[in-house]
Amino acid sequence: MCMTSDEVNYLVYRYLQESGFEHTAFVFNLESHTNSCNIDGTLVPPGALITLLQKGLQFVQAEVSLTEDGVISADTDSLSLIEAVIPDEYGISTKPLPNSLPKEEPQTTEEVGMTDDQPPDRTAPPPPPEKEVEERTVVVNQDNIRHFPHDKEVFSCVWNPVSDLLATGSGDSTIRIWDMRDTTREPIVLKHASSSGNDKLDITALDWSPNGEQLASGCLNGSTKIFRNTGELIHTFKIHGAPIFALKFNCKGQYLVTGGMTPSVVVIDLQAAAQVQDYKFNPGNRMEAAMDIHWQSDKTFAACSNNTIIYVCRVGLEKPVKCFKGHEREVNVLRWDNSGTYLATGSEDKTAKVWTLRSEECLHSLTGHTGSVEVVRWMPSKPKEQKFIFATASQDSTVRLWNAKSGECLQVYNRHTSAVLSICFSPCSGYIASGSVDRSFKIWAVKDGMLVNNYQGGGVISEVCWNGTGNKIAASSEDTNVIVIEISIEQQSTS
Repeated sequence: MCMTSDEVNYLVYRYLQESGFEHTAFVFNLESHTNSCNIDGTLVPPGALITLLQKGLQFVQAEVSLTEDGVISADTDSLSLIEAVIPDEYGISTKPLPNSLPKEEPQTTEEVGMTDDQPPDRTAPPPPPEKEVEERTVVVNQDNIRHFPHDKEVFSCVWNPVSDLLATGSGDSTIRIWDMRDTTREPIVLKHASSSGNDKLDITALDWSPNGEQLASGCLNGSTKIFRNTGELIHTFKIHGAPIFALKFNCKGQYLVTGGMTPSVVVIDLQAAAQVQDYKFNPGNRMEAAMDIHWQSDKTFAACSNNTIIYVCRVGLEKPVKCFKGHEREVNVLRWDNSGTYLATGSEDKTAKVWTLRSEECLHSLTGHTGSVEVVRWMPSKPKEQKFIFATASQDSTVRLWNAKSGECLQVYNRHTSAVLSICFSPCSGYIASGSVDRSFKIWAVKDGMLVNNYQGGGVISEVCWNGTGNKIAASSEDTNVIVIEISIEQQSTS
């Protein structure tokens, strides 16, 4: 029997398509590359995945129904799919069918060349730490941990840049603005759903204007809305007609750039409340989507796509001023440093790269991650003290710290057990927070790599962010909660 991951991914992709999950199927196709696998889809019948599951369920049902004398009894209750997957949890015993192959004995750690100290994950084990570090835990008083609920999973959270307002976006099709100066107050609830309430649309992107007076949101239905920080709706733009993945105000708050599941990036003039530029990137023979966007200056921004190219565009010019090529697979994320000197990018090809506008070639191609690079963030620094240090987070469950000038890896933070989806530096640059699929978010000391705090949540942590004063961290969770932890200066200090 032979089964490949490409075959499994293709059947899942077809199931999503056939079930009407168009957006989910599109994103799954981007991640799994089913469009490039060598499978003739015209030969695969509809419902193939369900057919295989039904046959597997029948086989497990036969194992459960087998009597001591080898006869299959007709009196056994029918199994559900979940009962067949974990029969022991339901008190169901199975017996091997006659002439069936014996179960393969699990390998010991000696057989696979592992030590007792190594994790049993054989898929993409994280690299060992570059130096042995002792875990140091900072105890956070439980009174300083608060949970703020949505009705469904929370995808994003972002702090207002000038006040202690926290905006959160959820699968319940609402944005909520929480005032952390008075946590007894009810949040401002901003609705993206229609008045009938029939539409449930995920909030996919959030960004505050630099002066903190406006909040922009992107939605799964392709709409962009601009709200005041007091909750009033200012503008609604329906430009893309497809899910929005990224939106960003420029540093003056005059322009908003948006991109998503279409081969174009749109610039909106907020004073005129009108679209002023639409960069249509040629999709060629592949689907193309804008995965991330970030401003370099008032009028210049970079956008990355799933066609491996990074585009640098300037408002007022029809064509990109630069096209960076070098990644071998989709580019997931990009960020300019505060000065606009360096652009850091992360890709499905497991590398991060550093670029400058002075050259078409990348300055450094950074290797070390063993999984897709999902997040890139720069360490905050003062204009006269630029250090040009940034961090990357990966599907390999690690966070790495890099020197952009030299390309040197400075630290590896590797206490997570699953993919890291979000990272954020503290305003003082001394700490970095990370959120993971393992349902935890952790706080690390940047200088020595020590783990100084760990919080175990109830769901996947999709985003973590530090407020402007550095005394609060927010995390969005799959379990419908936004977690906010207050941290005192004493708790943050390290000796």
